[in-house]
Formats: sequence, structure tokens, C-alpha cells
Amino acid sequence: MHSDETWDDLILGGLKIIQPRSGYRFSIDSVLLAHFPDLDNDMQVFDLGTGSGVIALLLAYRHKGIHITGLEIQEQMVSRARRSVQYNKLEEQITIVQADINEITGYWPKAQADLIVCNPPFWKKGQGKISLDPEQAVARHELKVTLPAILQASAHLLKPGGRLAMVLPARRLAELFSELVPAALRPVRLRMIHPTMDREAGHFLIEAGKNTRGELVILPPLIVYDRPGVYSQEIQQLYKQSPGEERSQDG
Repeated sequence: MHSDETWDDLILGGLKIIQPRSGYRFSIDSVLLAHFPDLDNDMQVFDLGTGSGVIALLLAYRHKGIHITGLEIQEQMVSRARRSVQYNKLEEQITIVQADINEITGYWPKAQADLIVCNPPFWKKGQGKISLDPEQAVARHELKVTLPAILQASAHLLKPGGRLAMVLPARRLAELFSELVPAALRPVRLRMIHPTMDREAGHFLIEAGKNTRGELVILPPLIVYDRPGVYSQEIQQLYKQSPGEERSQDG
């Protein structure tokens, strides 16, 4: 581990992850996304924009019978993800590749993935305040990849019947629905995420399928906090916390 990095406990399964002391660090959005899709034996999973590899690690914890390929364009993040995979002894289950999502067709032929997960940049280019830290800037803003490009890459990688799972701000729901159409993907599962029971949704989890049928299933809302600083029972179950145990709101 480098002097500007930290070892952080993921709580689940004794997993640990390397993150920068300052700069982009994962939040609860990644944890919620990693627990959203159903997993099955022999699944080929792609994590687009894997960052430090948190979602890949959590997916591997959830199911030992899947293989995850994590794609990341930023070299330092690739290094951290690979070292975290090695530390957790998950090299046979997780492969980290430095790759540009925009050039996905040059890396893999069509129909490779049963499942794709992606925690994309939440802000479009020109919106919000761009961080001075280059890793945070790329992770949070569409500077290197856009939502349509992610959807097109996913449509290329997915097998027929495969699914794409994402987490995005609630304000981008209508935009996502419109962008799914040219990518030939259709929404199949949707869950709104509320900070507390009495506040409006801040984010949503969604699965979109390739060559799938059936109506969109809208799941019950996911409530993150019962009160400030105290996770809801559902979130506590994810972390396997005892009731009432408090964690910081940074996740």
C-alpha cells in the first residue's frame, strides 16, 4: 500500500479495499448496487468503471460461483483494484482490466456478459461543480464516458436475456428511459432510494434487459436511514449490523 492510500474494511466477509486518503472514495451507492441484482452459478459479470473494485469485491462475496471482469480507465484506480483483489485472494474470481468503455467493441466480441453492473458518473458534463481532484472529477462527471456510451457498450456485451444493473440520481430517471430505447434495452426492475421515509427519492436502482419480455416491476422503496446517523433495518442487514448500531452518513 502506498503512503497516500488507506486500507478500509468492507465489513462483509472480512474484505478490505485500498482507497486514496484524499480523492474519490466509494459510498453506500456502490454497496446498494452490489446487492441489487440476482446472481447465479457461472455468471459472467462485467463491472463497467470499477474504480477501486468495491462492487466487484462485494459481488464476489455474495456469490462464489460467478466471475467478474472489472473495467477501469484510470491507471491508479486499476492498480488499487488489482492489489485489493490480490489481498483478498480473489484472483481466480475477479479480473481487473484497464480499458475505455467507449472502445468496448475493440476489447470483446458481442454477447459476453450475463450481467453488467455500473455505477456511472452522476453528473453530465457542464453540470455541477467539478472536483479539482482528477480521479473524483472523472468518477463523478461525464468527462470520459457518457450515459449513452455506457448503454451502447452494455448492449454490445450482454448476451440475449442478460441484464444491466445501475444506480443513478432520481433526476436522471426520465433521461435514462429515453436513452435505453436506442440501445435496444428495456427496463425490467426499478427501485427508488429514499434517504429517510419522509424525504423524496434521491437515487434509484434499475435493471434493464436485452431481448427480455414482460412488464416493468417497480419494487418497494429502499429507505436508507431511520433517523440521522442510524441505518434502516434493511441496510443494517446488508452490513450485518446489530439493531441501533450507528455509522457515519458517508456510508
